[in-house]
Amino acid sequence: MDSTLSPAALAHPLRVQFHSHDSFGLGHLRRTLTLAGALARQVPSAEILITTGSPCATHFALPDGVEIVKLPSVSKDAKGSYVPRSLGGDLASLVRLRRALLSEVQRSFNPDVLVVDHQVLGLGDELHDVLAATRAAGTRTILGLRDIIDAPDVVAREWGRPAARQALREWYDRVCVYGDPRIFDARAEYPVPEELRANLEFVGYVGRAVVPERAERAAGAPKQVLVTVGGGEDGYERLSTYLDALELGGCDWESTVVCGPLLDQEQFKTLKRRARRLSGCEITSFHADLPHLLSKSDAVVAMSGYNTSVEIMQSRVPAVLLPRCFPRREQLIRAERMQAAGLAQCLPQATAAELRTHLRAALDGGVPTGALPDLSGSQRLAVAITELGRLRRHVKSA
Repeated sequence: MDSTLSPAALAHPLRVQFHSHDSFGLGHLRRTLTLAGALARQVPSAEILITTGSPCATHFALPDGVEIVKLPSVSKDAKGSYVPRSLGGDLASLVRLRRALLSEVQRSFNPDVLVVDHQVLGLGDELHDVLAATRAAGTRTILGLRDIIDAPDVVAREWGRPAARQALREWYDRVCVYGDPRIFDARAEYPVPEELRANLEFVGYVGRAVVPERAERAAGAPKQVLVTVGGGEDGYERLSTYLDALELGGCDWESTVVCGPLLDQEQFKTLKRRARRLSGCEITSFHADLPHLLSKSDAVVAMSGYNTSVEIMQSRVPAVLLPRCFPRREQLIRAERMQAAGLAQCLPQATAAELRTHLRAALDGGVPTGALPDLSGSQRLAVAITELGRLRRHVKSA
């Protein structure tokens, strides 16, 4: 690490707020926790606060120096629209409550750097007042974008709104893409506004700092397959298809099926009953350490959310990806690009027979042949935060 980025010159602890709007699944929270952990390791004295709407905010151990403020949660209805998850009332009322809570956090915590995940203005423009206040207070800001957002026409609508254009033009110091342009280049594939294009920088995929070594397989032991669908809120159909594939005939592998903590409990019970009738199939709701499970696996069947995909690439475990195509096309695009790069198989809308065939090929095919993309996103974002934090402190002391 460049010694010029040491935080020693900071007179007081660096204060950083990560905002993760989080609605559907675990992805944004998991990525934010990975980034916060990397920053805490690089700057041990930093005070780090995460604001998140994830209903699973307490499911993961927090890195030292990191705290979470839980915001009221939302979910999505059958049409893909946001709705309150638990509280009564309409979405507008819930957004007003979240906006008020976020404004109070900004006033009380007064971060040196604010890192916003994915949505330019948060859920329902909840960050509009906060971003205006942070600019007035001198707080430095980063917008962090996952590698793939959605289809180009959807992104054009989101980024083309006047409020979003103003935020990109006036309220963000840096825009960091958590990806590698060799896999997907947002500058070429999205209608990037000029004010965003000027600040856009690729920092690499956000992966774990330490990846477990592959476990040795005892002679004659059955191969192991991991099945994971992220948070699980929309994973039932894929999990059911996997069990259908097992029911087609005998298997010479064992399965660990992680359904996700957000899967409907009645659906979980149904899958659990089916799994009891299958030899060598263990089913569970949640596991906090997916890389550990991957290190013991010979193949993985998964949806293609951001974090799962990065962990699969890091692990070099052969993968069959079952991407979600609705309400966003992000997972489908990512799975197709990973297949094109020789990093996984992409199998949207799989039948049980197709899944079984592709899984057999994954088990027999060995390590993926594709070259790994840049996986240094956590470390490089920590450097960017430290640079901006020093800049803010310098201005305050001048």
